[in-house]
Amino acid sequence: MNGRTNKRRIYTLFYHRFQGQCRWRSAGEQAWLNVAPVGREFGSPDFERLQILDLYAAGQISGEAATLNLRLASLADLHQLMLAADLIVPRAGTA
Repeated sequence: MNGRTNKRRIYTLFYHRFQGQCRWRSAGEQAWLNVAPVGREFGSPDFERLQILDLYAAGQISGEAATLNLRLASLADLHQLMLAADLIVPRAGTA
């Protein structure tokens, strides 16, 4: 292998390294890249509030139960929280 071929091979390796097609990635690095993302409520200081809002959006708890757990005055306040959290407010007959 002459110098020019070796230089071209090294430049190609570095090009792929910095363009995201890494050949030198270890198993630990690949494991971190393959981790499934967790929900938005994990690690948040508002974990309980976000969990209740998600349960209400999924239809697993009623609106009355959600307003009681969040200590809100009315269902309209709950719907405002849902809209602020970018969640879809369920229909009246589903929850």
